[in-house]
Amino acid sequence: MNWSVSSSRVFSQCPKKWYYGSTFATSKTTNQDRKEAYILKHLDSIHAWRGKVVDQTISQFVVPRLNKREKVTLDDTLAHALKMIEAQLSFAKAQKHLMFPKREADFLALFEMAYGLPLSDEIVNRAVEEVKVSLANLLEGSLMSGISQESSLVLSQRPLQLEFAGVNVRCMPDLIVFYRDKPPMIVDWKVEAPRYKEHRLQLTIYGYALSRVKPHKDFPEEFRKDGVDAKQIRLLEFQLLRNKEVEYALTNEDLTEIEDYIFTTSIRMRHVVNGSSRPEQLIDSIPKTRRPTTCLSCNFRKVCWRTTAS
Repeated sequence: MNWSVSSSRVFSQCPKKWYYGSTFATSKTTNQDRKEAYILKHLDSIHAWRGKVVDQTISQFVVPRLNKREKVTLDDTLAHALKMIEAQLSFAKAQKHLMFPKREADFLALFEMAYGLPLSDEIVNRAVEEVKVSLANLLEGSLMSGISQESSLVLSQRPLQLEFAGVNVRCMPDLIVFYRDKPPMIVDWKVEAPRYKEHRLQLTIYGYALSRVKPHKDFPEEFRKDGVDAKQIRLLEFQLLRNKEVEYALTNEDLTEIEDYIFTTSIRMRHVVNGSSRPEQLIDSIPKTRRPTTCLSCNFRKVCWRTTAS
């Protein structure tokens, strides 16, 4: 079974939502509910899409230039982002995701459009402006200039996988920055505006994973040879709309709590599935949330409510 911070959080919200996304949804079946769940799985809210545009812009445009020691300007970065935005919105408005597409570069399926919710030009324009502000705060601050000058290698959206407690732990930090003369840094950016949102658990698990993962072939030689103590990894959360950095540090107590969290949450997940390999038969027995607000924002609402009603 695959485990991630995000999957554990979805499971805590609603085990059925987690099961729809992790197991039930597939395009390779004759079962129409599972096919529909596969389509619904790929929906993004306008706010989630806004964050993905930031991620994709940094991964596809900024990071390759950092590693080549090329100058990265805000104007060029925004031009790249706006071109991507235009192409993805065109894809979404044409509802091309309904044809079971491969995940091409322009792919976008919007939750609001699928569920007939208001999606005015004002809402879209606000999301686009927040993308611009996020990228400006990131590129014009001291963080990126320091990375540009001091790093030996920058990796974006690099999967980290390891086995623990019988599950495949999967993490994907926004940025891993390696240096020649000091331990690496993990950066995770958030576009959410609410001030109370912090993500210490996610960052510390990323640090834990990096310290224990089998190094990728393109990791620096020093890291592949000697590894790194998790407590030495710098963990940085960048709240982009607030232009605020929040730094965390791992302790021995944190490492124990992380392993306990992975173990206990994965046990609950496996208990719900109970070894079954027949998703069509199991889906009705998976417990679901009792919170209406969770249902209203759930991608799988259509298929879940219909099958429950029947």
